[in-house]
Amino acid sequence: MKKEIRARQFMYVQDLNHLSVKESDFKQILNQSGAMEWAYIKHDKDPKKDQEGKIIRPHIHAVLKYENPQKLSTIANLFNDQAQYVDVWKGRIANAYSYLLHETEEAREQGKHVYKDTEVVASFDFPARMKNIRTKISKSPKYISSLINQYAEGKIQYQELEDQIGISQLARRKKLIDQIDELKADKEHKEWLKKFEGKPMHTLWLYGEAGVGKTRYAEYLLRKKKYVILGSSRDYFQTYNGEHFIILNDLRPNDFNYSDLLRILDPYQHDKAAPSRYRDKKLSVEEIIITTPYSPKDFYRTTKIDDRQVDTVDQLLRRIQPIHVTPKFIKRRLKIKRPKHTDQDNA
Repeated sequence: MKKEIRARQFMYVQDLNHLSVKESDFKQILNQSGAMEWAYIKHDKDPKKDQEGKIIRPHIHAVLKYENPQKLSTIANLFNDQAQYVDVWKGRIANAYSYLLHETEEAREQGKHVYKDTEVVASFDFPARMKNIRTKISKSPKYISSLINQYAEGKIQYQELEDQIGISQLARRKKLIDQIDELKADKEHKEWLKKFEGKPMHTLWLYGEAGVGKTRYAEYLLRKKKYVILGSSRDYFQTYNGEHFIILNDLRPNDFNYSDLLRILDPYQHDKAAPSRYRDKKLSVEEIIITTPYSPKDFYRTTKIDDRQVDTVDQLLRRIQPIHVTPKFIKRRLKIKRPKHTDQDNA
């Protein structure tokens, strides 16, 4: 007769509709189990199917830790169930508790729902234990590498990565993360180029006196879009991260080399980059709104240009739709539809 397996750590898993005991009795059952410590949770917020297409039904996970080895059948009998629904937990008990919340690397990779500490019922202070577990895990090189891989694959955002591993760990891996960002930006730019092929980029040139409301009007026009405001810096595109709508705020002559500005504003040349301090930024832009105190012609006259017979003002005018912004214009326009790109309004 085959000797039954004995162990000190177990996980019991069963669908809610197949439980042989009442869910409300779980705490009492576990209190009387003789375990040194225990914890359980109901998983009812997971995706309906896993990555292989198998149905995921609402179910319960229970973790039990004993001082002395126990039989699988003993654990199964606690729940009036069969031993096949009980697994020996061979790893650290901390990993089992992390799995109850789906905070393990495997659970993250499978896109499972992450549960809250307070959803776990335990024989000890579960949130306090998880706080200690997370502190130890956050210092693990393997854990940090896993999170960086998830960031590279787009499964988590930069802010989540920073929250998980901290600024000091980010700084140590800055070169790697910069390389990931550059590769991700190139990939996203190539995908956008295919989608936007054959479509023109539009540029509005809002000019008028300081304080008249040019930036406010630009933000009003893009209020339903995801946009970025760039300006007030020697490095205009330092904070650009692939946004399709840009406000170049308070543009002044010589903020850009004139030829660079013409290239950025070219309506049909989409595979282009903007000059930036550390590396040029690939632009995936569908619309640019420029705010400036200068009319296009005044801007051209004031800009330093080596050869005005080659780099003419007409090259700029062909790329933009100038709009003179006045107090009267702002009062009249802020609450009505945006102007068509073919119109020129010098009100």
